[in-house]
Amino acid sequence: MLGGYQYDLQIYTLGILARLGQVYRRFKDSFPAVPLGRTFRFGGQSISTLLQSHSIRQRANRASATDLDWMDGVVGRNGGWARTEYGDYYVKAVSVYAAVKLRAEALTRPPLVVHRKTPEGLSLPVGSSHPLQQVLDQVNPWFTRGDLWRATEIYLNLWGSAFWALERDEHGRWQIWPLRPDRVNIIPDKEQYIKGFVYTGRNGPVAYTTNEILWLRYFNPLEEYAGLSPLAPARMSVDMGLEGLRSNRNFLRNSARPDFVLLTNDSMTDMEIEEFYNRWEARHRGPGNANRPAIASFVRDIKTLGFSHRDMDFIQGLRWSLEEVSRVYGGPKPLLSDLERATFSNINASERIFWRNTMLPELGFLEEQLNRMLLPRFGYPDLEVKLDISSIEAPREDENSRVSREAQLLDRGVLTINEVRRSRSLPDVPWGDTWAKAPPGARQPVLPEEPKGHSQPLSAPNGVNGAPFHQ
Repeated sequence: MLGGYQYDLQIYTLGILARLGQVYRRFKDSFPAVPLGRTFRFGGQSISTLLQSHSIRQRANRASATDLDWMDGVVGRNGGWARTEYGDYYVKAVSVYAAVKLRAEALTRPPLVVHRKTPEGLSLPVGSSHPLQQVLDQVNPWFTRGDLWRATEIYLNLWGSAFWALERDEHGRWQIWPLRPDRVNIIPDKEQYIKGFVYTGRNGPVAYTTNEILWLRYFNPLEEYAGLSPLAPARMSVDMGLEGLRSNRNFLRNSARPDFVLLTNDSMTDMEIEEFYNRWEARHRGPGNANRPAIASFVRDIKTLGFSHRDMDFIQGLRWSLEEVSRVYGGPKPLLSDLERATFSNINASERIFWRNTMLPELGFLEEQLNRMLLPRFGYPDLEVKLDISSIEAPREDENSRVSREAQLLDRGVLTINEVRRSRSLPDVPWGDTWAKAPPGARQPVLPEEPKGHSQPLSAPNGVNGAPFHQ
């Protein structure tokens, strides 16, 4: 961590840059043609000269440094990928809400356990009393462990990024607070790659150093200073479903089209039509008159008004939107409450597919990020964290298959007990280096025959315990 003076100076600098970024945005909106690099000056030097003077060495990434200009170090970079409207889909689109909630609730189920590597290469839990385990279990006074992971997965699924602010309380204990990604700007740097982060709230910016923010993101091939939201490729399909719902709602609200038309032989006056409606409603309105037959002698024909092809496409559009969301989020449709063709067996298969293809890679991604980026900042680079999935039913069926496979290998003498235990990070046992079960028909070592004419015993060959044998 930085010293007190250096830390205050860096925070002060980031705060100034954040304020300049706000001024720049307002000034640019009002006078977009003014060359700002030659307008703002400090001590006879422009902002661009001051910033470039600190980025001559370009040690972090020379290729990405060529894409940065001086204003990126003031207003930050995200390339417009963290848009606030991505969050609107979570509260407006049922399919997006269901898919994101499915993943978020699944992530809260496995506990995050801190492990320590032993000299023998085993990974053992440190226990609930360890300071790091306590921080991860009690992230802050207002959030539970589940709240933190739920917010993290929702942010990742909506914006492709999640930010954890690492704060200390008045007693010096660490706290973890999730930040809204659409309010966080990354301040790039030609020398350090990232100079800091700025959170822009309703009442102004808050600056963070790189040691105070953990940035989790999905790789974005078009912008390295921003995550890629899974919604980005699915927005058109989701919009199609939302527009279909709005169109159908407006149709039900405003359409003046009746279900059928009565064709009469003669023209009717307004008074006769009104009298017919009154008598019709009196005879057929209400639950007591349901399915009551009607007789009208003056009616020669009844024409039913059906749905057009455009109206029938409404349901198909909703199904297509759900399928697209299911693809991008990796949630099988039966788990998104699409039970039209669901059975008990394919729901179980869907759960296994969901955990194997979607959640297990997600858990591995998060474990790698925490071990590489978070634990060294807390001062525990020698520890590691793992999300324990042993209590989850769906992956446990794959575990049963693994146990059966290991038992078969043990029975056939391919593996020993200790080899299986090492693969599961368990300590060796004294009796574990022999076969658990001798393979059927196992042949004993073939020893050379005694030469004819000799009655004296021969010495046993090397490798047979040095014991003599007789013919």
